This record gives sequence, structure tokens and C-alpha cells, in this order.
Amino acid sequence: MPIYDYRCGECRHEFEQLVRSEDRVVCPKCQGATLERLMSLTARPASGATQVSPNGPIRPSGGGCCGGGCGSHSH
Repeated sequence: MPIYDYRCGECRHEFEQLVRSEDRVVCPKCQGATLERLMSLTARPASGATQVSPNGPIRPSGGGCCGGGCGSHSH
């Protein structure tokens, strides 16, 4: 079940909604149904977390926010 970001076309309220295929989404503030689905950012795996791919585990590189390559601060 994906989480989508929306903006209400009636009151301009922005909100997130967990959506199942049978759900009808309305604005939680004004109950308006004229909604614009917004582009949302995906969550990055927690630091040190291991992801699994069809080819085996994917381990994140070290170095904090940029993998150590940004050069704008010491790691």
C-alpha cells in the first residue's frame, strides 16, 4: 500500500494518505475530493541497513550523508 502526498484543490491543504486500491481519498480538512497528487520523496534506508536484491545483499557505503565524496565537510 503506497503513501501518496496530495494537495486539496478546494482549500489547498497538503497531506499524506496511505492508499489501498478500494479507497476514495478526500481532504481531511474540508472533505474536498478535488485533489492533486504531488511528487513525493522516497525514504532512504537507515544507515547501516542491508538491502536485499536478486543478486544478494547490498551494503551501503560508509561516509555519512554523501558516501564521503562531497568534500564539503570532514567525515
